[in-house]
Amino acid sequence: MKPQIFTPFAKAQALGLLLGFATALWTTLATEVGVRIFLIAGALAWLGWEFILGPRAPSHAATPRALAYAALTGFAFPWIGFGLAALAAYLRP
Repeated sequence: MKPQIFTPFAKAQALGLLLGFATALWTTLATEVGVRIFLIAGALAWLGWEFILGPRAPSHAATPRALAYAALTGFAFPWIGFGLAALAAYLRP
């Protein structure tokens, strides 16, 4: 079996996802919004990006612009989850 080799784009997106998840989780816990909603919404944001915008992403490129795009999109997924969790906490009766 051949070992899996990740592209620079995937590595940059994973780094952004790691940093975004850590900071968004810290903020979620500090503001006491729903952690489950945060996790589910963040995962749905990532899956939505993979199916809708992922096929058009420059995942084959290793230019600074493509790597910045990868890192920023990875960083944004958990924050979308935090935003939806905060919105749900705000709308809670």
